[in-house]
Amino acid sequence: MGKSIYKKAKHVLVFNGAQVLIAIVRSLRSASELTGGNTQAISFVCTGKYISTGGFYFRHLHPDILIEISDLNTLKIQEYDKMCGEERKYHTIREMAKLRNEQIKRIRR
Repeated sequence: MGKSIYKKAKHVLVFNGAQVLIAIVRSLRSASELTGGNTQAISFVCTGKYISTGGFYFRHLHPDILIEISDLNTLKIQEYDKMCGEERKYHTIREMAKLRNEQIKRIRR
């Protein structure tokens, strides 16, 4: 079997505005479909170029970290980043709610 020209999809963790894990999806595209967000913006959040997008935080699943179903609705993004050895910036919950509301208003126009 030959090598594929496509990179293998990386699983993505989706955290809500309250910074809690709400979903584990198979790829950036799946995260985009789930949240209605822009795939490139989601990628930028995963890599740390952006803090958040569309009222959500996103992270690539780290290969050395085991995430279980029981982590849904309990794992906080700061805990996950600490396990990964990452230092990231976060918005306050109030800021995230405001960003989310602004996005909803733009969509409705």
